[in-house]
Amino acid sequence: MSKALTDLFAEITNNLADERDSLNALDGVGDGDAGDNMVSNFETITKTLRQNEGQGSVDKALRAASHALRTSGKGPTAPMYANGLDQAANDLAGKTSFGVNDIMKLLGGLLGGVQNTPGVKQQGEGGILDGLVPGVTTFMQSRNNGKSTLEALMDGYKASQRGAYGTSQQGSGFGLFGNNDTSGKIDPGAAGASSLLGSLLQTLLANGLSAGRGEPSKTSGFEELFGGGQQQQQPPQGGGGYGDPLGGLGGLGDLFGQLFGGGGGMFGGQPQQQQRPNSGGDDPKPRLRDQEVI
Repeated sequence: MSKALTDLFAEITNNLADERDSLNALDGVGDGDAGDNMVSNFETITKTLRQNEGQGSVDKALRAASHALRTSGKGPTAPMYANGLDQAANDLAGKTSFGVNDIMKLLGGLLGGVQNTPGVKQQGEGGILDGLVPGVTTFMQSRNNGKSTLEALMDGYKASQRGAYGTSQQGSGFGLFGNNDTSGKIDPGAAGASSLLGSLLQTLLANGLSAGRGEPSKTSGFEELFGGGQQQQQPPQGGGGYGDPLGGLGGLGDLFGQLFGGGGGMFGGQPQQQQRPNSGGDDPKPRLRDQEVI
C-alpha cells in the first residue's frame, strides 16, 4: 500500500493536534473532549495505514483503518469518519499508489460516507455536515473549474469555516447537553471537519512548496504524493490542469497573496498588519474560534 497516504494522514494528525485545545473549548457544554477524540481517531487511522504499507491496495488499507476506527474510535464522529473511509475505499478501489490527484476521491468518499451514516444531522441542522458539505463541495467545484489543488482547498477551507460558524447562528443551537443550551455556540463536529480541511491544506502547502522548488521531499511518501498518481488521471472539465496539480510556483505565489492579505482572499484584501489578532502573521492556517471565523 502507498506510503504517501500514510505520510499524508500522519501530517494531518500532527496539524490537528494544534487544534486540540480549540476544539475541546468549543465542546465546553459537552464532555470537553472533541479535540482529544479527533486527534486520537486520526492517530488510529494513521497507525492502521502504517501497518498496512506494502500489503496490498489503497482501498484495503482504508477499509482496515475504517474497521479500527469502528472498534476503538472515540466520540460520536468516529463511526461517521469510519463510513467515510469505507466510501473512499470504494472510490479508490484497485489503486496501489496515491497522488495529489487522488485527494478529490478521498474527500468525496469521506463526505459521501458521513452523509450516509444513519442518524447523522443533515446540513443546516447543526452538525459535522455543516462544515464538511460546503468544504468538500466547494473544493470539488473549484478544482473542476480549473483551480489548482491548493487553491481549491483554500476555497473549500474558507467555505467550511463559514459553514461551521453558521451553526452558532441557528435558533436552537446544535442540541442540548444536560441543562446547557448550545444556542449561539459553534458545533464542535462542524469545527472538527473544518479543522480537518485546514490541516490537509497546511500539509500540502508546506510540503508542496518544497516540491515546487525542487527540494528533497520530507519523506519518500511525500515524494510519491507529489509525483505519483498523475499519469492515469484526466483533467476535469473546465481545464483543470491535473498535469500540474499544485499550480506551479506562480499559483503558489498567488495563493500566498490570498493567505497573507494581498489578494482579497483569506483576510479580505486587508494589509498584512491588519490581520486578525493572534493569527500569528506567518501561520498559513487560521484557527477556528467562537469569535475568529472568516
